[in-house]
Amino acid sequence: MKPQIRPEVRNTIKCLRRHGVSHVSIVSGDHQQPTQRLADDLETDSFFYNILPENKGDIVEQFQKEGRTVCFVGDGVNDAIAMKKANVSISLSGAASVATDVAQVVLMDGGLSHMPALFNLSERLDVNLRRSLIISLGNGIICVGSVLFFGLGIMGSLLLIDTLSLGAGIGHALLPLKQKEQKKSEDI
Repeated sequence: MKPQIRPEVRNTIKCLRRHGVSHVSIVSGDHQQPTQRLADDLETDSFFYNILPENKGDIVEQFQKEGRTVCFVGDGVNDAIAMKKANVSISLSGAASVATDVAQVVLMDGGLSHMPALFNLSERLDVNLRRSLIISLGNGIICVGSVLFFGLGIMGSLLLIDTLSLGAGIGHALLPLKQKEQKKSEDI
């Protein structure tokens, strides 16, 4: 019996490779022949077969010892140990409850098609965190400069940094709404 491949898996693997994922592996409790066929069909870099649930975690640890960041996608009870040990774990809606409980990310549509969107989300989060850091540093520099060069007292400095932080925080929080409006106007 040939295992069924989810229709979105091939495109997901291609997209992951475009985003810099250098190694895709299959870790299966199934026999060698079907696992190898699946690995060949999906053009993965390696595959592991006849793997017991507790040994899946060992494979994750081995990849980590090699300096790799491991993302483990699993949907069954037998994947829970590996998912717990992975740097990032992803499960699907409708998977075994232990898999969704352990997973850091659960794809709610029950498929892998949105997995590449996680890269875009992480890139936006990274930009947002960097922007927040710059805003915080900028507020601090303005306040210190005001104290040193304009003789602003402690109370004035505290009031200034609170006001700047509040204004910058509100502006930063509203930025996604502005970007959403711009995207809508571009789509029209």
